[in-house]
Amino acid sequence: MAWSIAQLRPEHAAAAAELHRQGQPGTFLTRLGASFLTALYAQMAQSPVCVGVVALDDAGQAIGVAVGSTDTNAVFKEMILRRGLRLVWPVAGAVLRDPGLVRGVLQTLLYPEQAGGDEVGDDVGEFLYIGIAPQLRGQGAGQALYEALVEGMRARGIRRLGLVVEASNAGARRFHERNGYRPQRELTMYGRPMLWYEVSLAEGDAPPPASSIEA
Repeated sequence: MAWSIAQLRPEHAAAAAELHRQGQPGTFLTRLGASFLTALYAQMAQSPVCVGVVALDDAGQAIGVAVGSTDTNAVFKEMILRRGLRLVWPVAGAVLRDPGLVRGVLQTLLYPEQAGGDEVGDDVGEFLYIGIAPQLRGQGAGQALYEALVEGMRARGIRRLGLVVEASNAGARRFHERNGYRPQRELTMYGRPMLWYEVSLAEGDAPPPASSIEA
């Protein structure tokens, strides 16, 4: 099918949220509900600290999305300041239905420090999410989205890009390792074992050496 790459815009937020829900069912952010995810993507589409790209079909519908940030902590602060009141009831409802989400909320507030640790600096960004619709798989759209995201991050002065991936997600790990990422350390988020991966975005740089973590 035909598709094109474009910048993530607020009008793509609902479709991007649905792609996220389909791609990561049962994870903390999706359990907070569609309203929260849609607001998050709308915020990232407008945030000066985010880079977002989408794959669009011929009708202009977002069928793929990739997002990253130069300051993940700022994204959540912006979310609270600009959209907090509108999200109180949807999030409160999700927490009432699933009280275990309280712990996830606290971990999310602490997430940037836990994920990036002491290595995060002015030239280090984070690759937050990539997802595509099933009908787009195998057509190179995921790689095209990733490369567009990297160019956007380089334009913001980012020289190293990190990401968190679930240790058991073999498919995601293979994708990132093909793009030069190497696992740097282990961490636990939302009760699940995770890995922090990192890659240099400087032209001509070799991937960082793998740590002692088994890849």
